[in-house]
Amino acid sequence: MTRLNLGLLGLVASVAAVPLATNESVAPPKAAVSCASGLYMIAARGSGQDPGEGSIAEVTTKIKALIPGSVSVAVDYPASIYDDALYPISVSDGIKDTISKVHDYVDTCGSSSRIALLGYSQGGNVMTDALAGGVLKPDPLTSAYTQYITAVAVFGDPSFTAGQSFDVGNATKSGIFKRGGDSLELLSSFSGVLRSYCMVHDTFCATGDSLSVHSAEVSTFADAAAEFVASKALL
Repeated sequence: MTRLNLGLLGLVASVAAVPLATNESVAPPKAAVSCASGLYMIAARGSGQDPGEGSIAEVTTKIKALIPGSVSVAVDYPASIYDDALYPISVSDGIKDTISKVHDYVDTCGSSSRIALLGYSQGGNVMTDALAGGVLKPDPLTSAYTQYITAVAVFGDPSFTAGQSFDVGNATKSGIFKRGGDSLELLSSFSGVLRSYCMVHDTFCATGDSLSVHSAEVSTFADAAAEFVASKALL
């Protein structure tokens, strides 16, 4: 065999050893979970806000000052605007990520787990659906995990339902995606650890006419929410 042929054989063997590229995406490795001495807060931003905690950062910052050793993580999801056809998919993505974060934390930290769920606008929708499910949404968290959730605070949640024991604010109308049936019954079982903040005229949680009221929900109730979450963590 000639030197040229041997060279070609070597080249073919080298090419054959290289894995073929595919269109399948590879999921990034999960970040290692560290157990907090305080609260582990999962924060979901509102529609259209930049990735991160969004408006909810105001609340997590206050809670960290009240409960030393607390940490917060942002839900990884699109937060697509509400009138976008992708909104239901966005909410489902947020639910899945929230549930995954709760599972990972409890599985790592066990009985010492103390978790708070916080969400604004669509993020509130994500958190309440993670607890109680929703139409064509992923199954909610099971009691094996919700037993470690010490507090939930949502602001301007489009699934706000007026007249509930856990409602805070002066809204008298329900939200554009008001909850009912088994989902509302299940959500009500968390009334001891849940507060849903909504003001009259809010476009989304009170089917109102004011985006400015909606935008101010977190700042309006940040102090009250932080104190509520902290009080539950200290029990």
